[in-house]
Amino acid sequence: MDVSRYSESQILCGMREVWERDQRDLFFLPHYVPFQPDDRIDEHMQSRIPNWSGEEIDYSDLVELYQSLQYCFRFECSREEWSDYFRLDVYDVDYEKWERLYAGDFTYRRVAQFIADRATPISFEPVNVIGQECGTAGAFYGIQELVREVKQRPQEFGPSTRIRDVMKGNAFVYFWMKVRWITGQQAPDLSQIYRRLETQVVFIMLACVLIMGAILFSYRVDPLYCFCNAFAVIPLGILVGGLMERRMNPLPADLQTFRDLAVLIADHDCHAESHSE
Repeated sequence: MDVSRYSESQILCGMREVWERDQRDLFFLPHYVPFQPDDRIDEHMQSRIPNWSGEEIDYSDLVELYQSLQYCFRFECSREEWSDYFRLDVYDVDYEKWERLYAGDFTYRRVAQFIADRATPISFEPVNVIGQECGTAGAFYGIQELVREVKQRPQEFGPSTRIRDVMKGNAFVYFWMKVRWITGQQAPDLSQIYRRLETQVVFIMLACVLIMGAILFSYRVDPLYCFCNAFAVIPLGILVGGLMERRMNPLPADLQTFRDLAVLIADHDCHAESHSE
């Protein structure tokens, strides 16, 4: 029986998207360190923070890794199955034994194979339309399923609907991350645009703090009061950043509607692979 599943390369692209997103969210970490498929995951995690080099990664960090991957790829798997597959039960009890016997198997490629065997892929296969096979229509049906996966109760939309009219905030960020790895990172990378937005918000917050500080200083207000007001700017900055994100359109001019995205997916032949069981 033939079954469809995501390819190993698609899963690896998705893992890179997850790692890069986490690196941007945790701004105190050094620049993102790309991984190779056969790199050990625990060693790569250590490489992100030099002080961790050579130390054991806490078992709870590996459990969190499993949870983040499960959320991203939407596969069904118990924590015990994940632990048994990579013998993390041994890791938790006897690190030296795990290092000697099982560590070489804890690579990104093996994790990608583990996920591919369990994740239920979204189909972007061509469909029959009025007696003819149509790749764009099949891609659009897959996009509809993808939207329903990342957003609860989405509004109805058609091929000509603008993507940003339906997908906003975190739903759009997660939606585009999935589009990126499903297309093998052929869809545009929007991270630079979001970095510019974050920089603008920081400058706005700093300007507000300086203006408020100058006004309060001119009235000879208690410095402690000035300090408290500076912290009051933080939620304001978060609000301003959220409003700016919802109003901005980071998508390129030729990729505005769901039809544009369906054409991109169809042109890059992004459907899942078929395997015999």
